[in-house]
Amino acid sequence: MERHLPLEGNVEDKWINGFAVTRARRPEVLKLAREFDAPGKFAVLAGYEWHSTNSGDYHVVFPTLDAELYTPNELKQLQQFVKKNGCIMIPHHRAVRQGRRGANIALRDPSVSPILEMYSEWGNAEHDRAPLPYLGHTEPGRWTKNTLQYYLAQGHRLGVIASTDDHLGYPGGYGEGLAAVLAPSLTREEIHKALLDRRTYAVTGDRIVLDFKISGAIMGRELPYTNTRAISVSATGWDQIDRVEVLRNNRVIHRDFPMDRPASPQSFSRPILLRYEYGWGPWAALGITRVCDWNFQLAIDKGSIDAVQPCFTPGPLDEDRRDQILDRTPSSLRVKSFTALRQQVEDRSQKAVVLKLRGAPDSKITLTLTQPVKRAQTFTLRDLADSSEAIYTGDYPRESGLMNRIVFEENYRTSFQFTDQGDGAQTDWYYVRVVQANGQLAWSSPIWVEKKS
Repeated sequence: MERHLPLEGNVEDKWINGFAVTRARRPEVLKLAREFDAPGKFAVLAGYEWHSTNSGDYHVVFPTLDAELYTPNELKQLQQFVKKNGCIMIPHHRAVRQGRRGANIALRDPSVSPILEMYSEWGNAEHDRAPLPYLGHTEPGRWTKNTLQYYLAQGHRLGVIASTDDHLGYPGGYGEGLAAVLAPSLTREEIHKALLDRRTYAVTGDRIVLDFKISGAIMGRELPYTNTRAISVSATGWDQIDRVEVLRNNRVIHRDFPMDRPASPQSFSRPILLRYEYGWGPWAALGITRVCDWNFQLAIDKGSIDAVQPCFTPGPLDEDRRDQILDRTPSSLRVKSFTALRQQVEDRSQKAVVLKLRGAPDSKITLTLTQPVKRAQTFTLRDLADSSEAIYTGDYPRESGLMNRIVFEENYRTSFQFTDQGDGAQTDWYYVRVVQANGQLAWSSPIWVEKKS
């Protein structure tokens, strides 16, 4: 006889009531979606998540903002609804075992499920020994037969995305997964077409730019057999790139190591990266965690800011606080934020902003804190090329930050080409994996080359 342990805090009621709350607030969600939709600037996609213990969980994404919340008991019914309404179904948290809310890949309809979510707050489903394993929730880890590489080896043709699955009201939380879409314009219609067409790739946190082609064909394509495959890859990270790997049939066939390239006298003539992280401090294990408010400015003298990447983690949940870039000029950035070592993936309390800068060795970066303390510190880019610098807000264990060592373009950007040969005995699939030094990753959707007919 199967015996269930009692759940404390009425967990089952909270789980069931969560779906009721979703349905009750659906009109409000769609109203906000229409209010904030701004084609070309901020494209809103409406959707929801469908749950099934036996068939797996799916994200349902609509081509319009008229998004009915349809929750049938059977997967076939949902697939029929999705086809009728032109939606997309994206399998979620892939590596969970089938029958325990992991997908039954045999039931997938490729016409409505052309892509899968291979990374989220759950972890990395590339394969069962990949970095960033499944740690949270109640599942015991990654089941080999529900991982990306296993699917590809079985002949399934799937593009990849990542998405947060965040439960703290912060979709897009840093480190929990983002979807990259290759579309000609920032509109819901073009993004929807790109998802259907597998013109997608996945990143964990940093917004790595990735381009991958075979004989001129972009990721997601299917090519007729050819013996010679001209492979081209380019990647631009937001930290030092440790390596870029090209895989054929789940095995690495080429590696590129940008991190090994030495700086040159011309390094300061090109844009450089500077990451300021903040949020180390009191932690929950000792019962002294707390929320810390941050207000700071980063400014460069004799230089300029080309671009900014915010790295705002989702936790802690706080309805009265938000991470915000308050102001940005060509030479400064002002940020309001908050941190606490709780409700974080892998207990990571640090948030960050990364600046893409232009400057000279004697250009000065000044960090001015107004919260949690009033303090200012100045560094030259020459100093930060040699060493990172810690910034403290008080005696231990008060919060602190880190001005990371700068990264030169030769170490965060790369491109290469090579030729691979195939004998046509089987269909070959290729994809690219990017690994940054700070542990953030990107994966392209595959490109398939058909076997010889």
